Amino acid sequence: MDEWALILNDRIIKRFRIKEGQTLTIGRDNKEADVAVDNTAISRRHCSLELKGGNYYLTDLYSLNGTKVNGKKVVSAVPIKKTDFIEISKFTLQPTETILAEQTAESYAISSNNDMDQTVFVNAKPKPQARRAGGYRLKLISGKGAPQQLELAGKNSIKVGRDQSCDLVISGFLLSKTQFFITRKASYFSLIPLGSIRKTYLNGKVVGKETRLNRGDEIKTAGVTLKLE
Repeated sequence: MDEWALILNDRIIKRFRIKEGQTLTIGRDNKEADVAVDNTAISRRHCSLELKGGNYYLTDLYSLNGTKVNGKKVVSAVPIKKTDFIEISKFTLQPTETILAEQTAESYAISSNNDMDQTVFVNAKPKPQARRAGGYRLKLISGKGAPQQLELAGKNSIKVGRDQSCDLVISGFLLSKTQFFITRKASYFSLIPLGSIRKTYLNGKVVGKETRLNRGDEIKTAGVTLKLE
């Protein structure tokens, strides 16, 4: 039996368990939904999650605000993986085990760096407004975009594109509303391109599928360059 969580603004709003052979409906209506979420962004019967033969399937139930997997709208039952980026309206759906793994990895990185600071840099003075140890940020190197830099600490997913709802809004000819996602894994971030007319490049090479990111990588698209620091 696996446990999943609905997340909003990096906070767990609802946890639920699902077992083999079970189909659960997610929605706003307490009577019609197995997993009820009291939020007007969620339809009365928004979508369903099924576990069959050890595989997961997600189905949108004609919801008003839609259901997406890796940025693509769900119109019928689609197979999903635990590592997929799943949006249910403005909520995200994620296995609890991956959330705990991310928290553990981040805590370990912070603890390790703090230990190193205590043993090696005992006499060093802390720099004002220093970023948290082990933290990452996405920095705008060239082109038009806002904000100029985006701290990734505590974020499970980052949406980048020309739409104002994106976490980092960029401007460029033929850019998609959502150009790509950056999602947090257990101990690293991944880049997920969405097949826009304008290609997305990682360190000068076209990215066509989910790709692991490393600190120092440069992401380019339509005259915009971003760097993971």
